[in-house]
Amino acid sequence: MGVKRSQVQNFIIYIGDVVGITIGYFIMTYIRFYYDITMAWTKDSKVIYRWLIAIFVLTLVYLMFNPNLDFFKRKFGKEFLCNLKTNIAAAALMATIAYLIDDARDYSRFIYLTTMVFSFVWMQVSHCIYRWYILTYRKYSSITRKMLIITTHDKADEVVRNIVKEKTWNLWVTGIIITDRDHVGKKILDIPIVANRDTMFQYAVREVVDEVFLHVPYEEDEQIRKVVQQFEEMGITVDLNIRLFEMDVESSTKYLDKIGGYHTVTFAAKEMPLHMIALKRAMDILGGLVGLAITAVVTIILGPLIKLESPGPLFFSQKRVGRNGRIFKIYKFRSMYQDAEERKKELMEQNEMDGFMFKMKDDPRITKIGKFIRKTSLDELPQFLNVLKGDMSLVGTRPPTVDEFEQYEGYHKRRLSMTPGLTGVWQVSGRSDIVDFEEIVAMDVDYICNWSLKRDFEIILKTVMVVLNSSGAR
Repeated sequence: MGVKRSQVQNFIIYIGDVVGITIGYFIMTYIRFYYDITMAWTKDSKVIYRWLIAIFVLTLVYLMFNPNLDFFKRKFGKEFLCNLKTNIAAAALMATIAYLIDDARDYSRFIYLTTMVFSFVWMQVSHCIYRWYILTYRKYSSITRKMLIITTHDKADEVVRNIVKEKTWNLWVTGIIITDRDHVGKKILDIPIVANRDTMFQYAVREVVDEVFLHVPYEEDEQIRKVVQQFEEMGITVDLNIRLFEMDVESSTKYLDKIGGYHTVTFAAKEMPLHMIALKRAMDILGGLVGLAITAVVTIILGPLIKLESPGPLFFSQKRVGRNGRIFKIYKFRSMYQDAEERKKELMEQNEMDGFMFKMKDDPRITKIGKFIRKTSLDELPQFLNVLKGDMSLVGTRPPTVDEFEQYEGYHKRRLSMTPGLTGVWQVSGRSDIVDFEEIVAMDVDYICNWSLKRDFEIILKTVMVVLNSSGAR
């Protein structure tokens, strides 16, 4: 589940350029009227009016000319020319609009010219810094797509070099899979060969993989179809040769793309528009802030009760598996005795779940206050910190523990193709009555394939009702 990459890139750089022209405009306006002790110019509606025109013009230039094409491959000279053209076009449009609305005579030439100069310098410096930072630290970024290259031994060096030199801003090749030889343990351009044809699916299930690039001989079309289908079942995006566009693979989204100079067709579970991603994240940030404020109040009350009944930390943290296999620490109020994890192995025979999750009625590891905070779901409140950090979302699929994840089959991993949530479909569907893990997987996959903000709002409202009624929890 993803978003078109060019949309994200253009939007971020566009926002930076808007900030630059805004800073430049108001600094130059202040310099122009610095002698005005009364600061009357700050109350002049035309100041704001002309600033809005400048933003409108810059936006128009972006829409008309797409100035950020090949942004991350540009050298200093090409960057200079692109920024010069952008600012000349913006200046020309601003002058035209000022003439058409009969504002040219009153408009300060000093502000007009120096704002454009400031904007140009800002773009040149900020673009270079932004490009350097993203390309240097993309390996560690949570939004970077972790990619596997799947190819044959004779093409491996060429394919890896072409993709690496492309300098895609949110792509990092983590491993190579050679399908016709066993070269596991070797490296190409310091990138390890991690699997062969027989072990590649097992590797993809256990490791962080967002996307695979497939470059194999054309005569293997039927085998490729099966490979694509299996990765699709894991929720992993697949890029492969353009010639195979007619391949009959069940996929929610299929579109043309380009990876490292290779024309590809991309098979993806679901592509989300940028504005929907932004709205979902904005909802998470707002909900996280409100939730942490509530958590702070509840901590004052629950803290002494938890500590009095059972010595140990107030909060419990545990490694969980997030989007496409990323590991993070989840936080909860401690509802169990300190040795709970060690005692879990002794209780596995009493597991009520059919599958990889653990659930047990009257779990002896849970404290008395723990039973109360679990029944009321108060133990989940610290996870608003995970939501604010971006490890989790308000709504999504519940993140499994590491030991549960290590038992996953390929198709189970698809439920991790989206950022995990504080609540989800399973939580509002009578979770104590559902004992079949496969049913949970089916519900999660259906949620991912049919995701919408409207559905998230519905799940949040249902969650509130479930919590208030203390239903479905143990």
